[in-house]
Amino acid sequence: MGLHFKKLAKIGVVVTLVIFFPLLVRDRFLLAALTESGIWCLCAIGFAAVFRVGQISMGQAAFMAIGGYVAAIMASKGGIPIWLTLPAAGAAAALVACFLGLVVLRIGGLYFAIATLAFGEITTIISRNWADVTQGPSGIALPVPDDLSIGGLVISFSRSALPFYYLSALLVLVAGLIFWRLDRTRMGRITRSVAENDILSEHLGIHLMKYRVIMFTLAAFFTGVGGALYVHYLLWVGPPLFTGAQSFAVLMMCVVGGIGSSVTGPVLGALLLTISGTYMGILFEGLRPLSYGLLVLAVIWLLPQGVMDVKRVFARLAMPGTKGVK
Repeated sequence: MGLHFKKLAKIGVVVTLVIFFPLLVRDRFLLAALTESGIWCLCAIGFAAVFRVGQISMGQAAFMAIGGYVAAIMASKGGIPIWLTLPAAGAAAALVACFLGLVVLRIGGLYFAIATLAFGEITTIISRNWADVTQGPSGIALPVPDDLSIGGLVISFSRSALPFYYLSALLVLVAGLIFWRLDRTRMGRITRSVAENDILSEHLGIHLMKYRVIMFTLAAFFTGVGGALYVHYLLWVGPPLFTGAQSFAVLMMCVVGGIGSSVTGPVLGALLLTISGTYMGILFEGLRPLSYGLLVLAVIWLLPQGVMDVKRVFARLAMPGTKGVK
């Protein structure tokens, strides 16, 4: 009971900090970086979910692209509001992931990673050449989302970027709670056993494909929502926005944060790399990829288990007489 209360208290502190942070810190650049971080958090949480069933998806950017283009077409050609484009984009990405998963998840392992990487490249080629739908290399420009009135409160996307900040934070909270809860149910225990030893799990009667497809589809849904929110935030979508480099970036976010964690690690990794990468991109103009890579190498060298392992490092430093003890 006490442990449960502590967890709820930590969640409450984090939520309170997220809500009041824009009121305490009025740095627009930092808020923009945090908004973008929230979008990548959705993708990183999805990647971690797939990894926890023993698979590595290198096509996260493809599902972001699917969600982004669906949202862009709906908003630019149909005038559909953002509140409808986001779930529709997620559903489109999830539908594609379900069909793709039924095919490629049968091979599993390294071959699955290669297949999803190839799928990402195919998606980029389609977005570049299917000009009738995607407008080719020029991309699609989106209108500013319409204002929303809730009671006496008017949410205006045209006057401020704060609605995007709070919307990204809300989506991360929802995705985090869903995957956190799933990780602590019977399904979570099954997916972990599948990742640990898929052959033994299959002999015990566990339907591997069923759980792999479910997690792959659910992860793609939130990744598609993240892609849709990203293009609404940038007011543009085009082939350069979602490439294989973004899929590798999501992988590095999870590694840096701690791939063993279902939510906290991916979120911390996405926040750390997105914010630091943004600032280092300004300090070292044109060398953002290099500074990004150096940061990843430093974290992996100092904290092999990700930043989630920092508690263990401090605990060892605080315990006298442990040096050299095996």
